[in-house]
Amino acid sequence: MIENAAFDGVRPQSGLSAASVVYEIIVEGGITRLMAVYAGEQADPVGPVRSSRDTYLEFASEYNCAYVHAGGSYTAQLAIDNFELRDIDALREYQWFWRDSSKYSPHNLFTNTANLYQAIAEGHSWIEAPTYVSWQFVDDAKLPDGIVATEVKVNYGGAYNIIYTYNPEGKYYERTNGGVLQIDNNNDRTLTTRNIIIQHVPPGSYIEGKGRVNFSVTGEGVVEIIRNGVLTKGVWKKANRLDRTRFYDETGEEIQLARGNSWVEIVPEGYTVEWK
Repeated sequence: MIENAAFDGVRPQSGLSAASVVYEIIVEGGITRLMAVYAGEQADPVGPVRSSRDTYLEFASEYNCAYVHAGGSYTAQLAIDNFELRDIDALREYQWFWRDSSKYSPHNLFTNTANLYQAIAEGHSWIEAPTYVSWQFVDDAKLPDGIVATEVKVNYGGAYNIIYTYNPEGKYYERTNGGVLQIDNNNDRTLTTRNIIIQHVPPGSYIEGKGRVNFSVTGEGVVEIIRNGVLTKGVWKKANRLDRTRFYDETGEEIQLARGNSWVEIVPEGYTVEWK
């Protein structure tokens, strides 16, 4: 779990350029948080690491992965135990984490993938390797035509508005966060993605009296898949917590993605997305 709050010392974050998939979801007060999925990639450091929220657990469950966080909301912590998720919680296993004294707490907690892979190998008795159903990826030449989408705006609001701008030479989208081109603090690389997945969900439900919000991401809803400068409209489907979220076009065929990384934007009803 990686922070995205618009506070001093949070942005630019570390390690996002190495992730295979990144999920972005509103957590409270219009603030978004990120969940980065690593499948053997190396990143040092990774962070700032923040707390768990319920909606992310629905997606983490799809991968049967080690879920890394620093504490969490009351309901999320209960869910982690009830779901028997593989989790690495910095509040219980601080040996795999550290604090950067040049930044303010709680926005200064970091780890790295080497520590996490070691934690999985040595610190836990997880025998079965993570298993999950892969999305469908194809070579660029086999991707279908669609609606032109060389600029995509996700309007979360203010410092959390997102713009993805297409680079036709690299066939990727560059990410702007709150009006600033977003980079990885580890290497000063602009954050890019081959695939943008816009998953529309119902309005959230507020919990715990602190403005924290959860979203339903099971069932089905509208999705837009953007890659190679074009957009395909369709439907996302997820039968239950453990089921893999899948994406289907208007003919019922599974939507194919460009080979490479993906950013998934969870957009609640009432928020808008624009493209051109």
